[in-house]
Amino acid sequence: MVRSRISALLGVLFLILFCFSGVTGTTTVKEISAHTEMTFPSLFFSLSTASILLIPLAVVSMIAAIIAHLCKQRNVGFLFSLVSFVSFALFLIFFALPKMNNALYPSLSSALKEAGMKKLKKRDVSLILVQYSPTAFLALIAAGLAAFLSFPELNSEHGRRQLRGDLLPYAYIAPQLFFFTLFFIPPAVYGIYAAFTKWDLFNEPVFIGFQNFRTLLFEAGNTYYKQLRNGLFNTFKFVLYSVPFCIIVPLSLALALKTRCRGNKFFQALYYFPSLLSITTVTLSWRYMFNAQYGVVTKFLGSTANWFAPPHSWFVVVIVTIWWCAGSNMVIYQSALASIPQDHYEAASVDGAGPLDKFIHITIPGMIYPLTYTFVISVVAQFNIYGQPLMLTGFANNEANAVLLMYIQENAVKKQVAGMSAAMAVILGLCIMLVSFLQMRVMRSNAPD
Repeated sequence: MVRSRISALLGVLFLILFCFSGVTGTTTVKEISAHTEMTFPSLFFSLSTASILLIPLAVVSMIAAIIAHLCKQRNVGFLFSLVSFVSFALFLIFFALPKMNNALYPSLSSALKEAGMKKLKKRDVSLILVQYSPTAFLALIAAGLAAFLSFPELNSEHGRRQLRGDLLPYAYIAPQLFFFTLFFIPPAVYGIYAAFTKWDLFNEPVFIGFQNFRTLLFEAGNTYYKQLRNGLFNTFKFVLYSVPFCIIVPLSLALALKTRCRGNKFFQALYYFPSLLSITTVTLSWRYMFNAQYGVVTKFLGSTANWFAPPHSWFVVVIVTIWWCAGSNMVIYQSALASIPQDHYEAASVDGAGPLDKFIHITIPGMIYPLTYTFVISVVAQFNIYGQPLMLTGFANNEANAVLLMYIQENAVKKQVAGMSAAMAVILGLCIMLVSFLQMRVMRSNAPD
């Protein structure tokens, strides 16, 4: 118990020392020397070399270790403390190697130009020497001590069995945790940081505080203000149109396949097959089918309507989305239906309950948690709508079907207004979090005990 608390305190000490640690880079080009200093947190936001990805792995692992120690999970705390120690040590080793510390080049380039070097190319900087601050090594020692003090008890069979039981679940999820920490957390943190900057994707971001959010939320005459309102409105509209059908249609298919009709496995595979296709394949196929001149749907209905313009455009987008997404939810519902005891239905039949009564009082309560999961996941997925309206309608028809992610991509990639796009993305993320939180609260309050 005492050792776990000390390990947690050492983990906190590691995080504090990490924040105050830094590196000094020195280079010499044509007898002109220059040096620069960067703290590890600022180095993280450069994301210009692979070794820097070890920083979030070390920090997140240590945070997990601290939580584990506070929850009296000594073996788990040891695991994450060890991962943090090894990750931070590897970062210190690799970042000191030549060609692995290019994150220091922009600052060194500015220093060399200030020292009188007019024409500087990146290949001129052949070697960057790095020197870490003493607090960096103290942070490494703190991480090592945190792992050492929480070392598991291996002298007894009970201790070894406890170690296997505690760490085996993490062995299964280790690949997911690894890639999540390396390739999700850094972009997410950097995206939030970029929302408070003026950035064109080429030069260094310039911190401007809440200016992007003031423009988006309060400057009514600004183009980005109009884009945010139109994009969010269309995104919410699509969610309201599509999510009910993303629940009802796969649930209906799962109930139909439960009857064990002849060929039900073939139909199950047929309904699930669209989920395996890419959004590009699905959207272009349906675009061909709704083509005004030679489309299958147009010829079958004998219609001359333009399906890619209001008021029909949202209908097409929703149809494509449901056809693409229904298979995944259908499989979840099939599993949930199979877990409901058959004797419940037999008892209800004896009491004179009809199919509708069975569905309301047995099927729905028995599927409440799968329904909650798919409902929340469907809402989150449809808030991230992008490919369908982009390839079906684009920005045509006075941007009638332009969703917020289309504006985010357009501004960031084509117009190089990455800071404003990041602010839009943060607002969209907050909307998704708020809606998901309200969903969970409402559905949990209505769930049976």
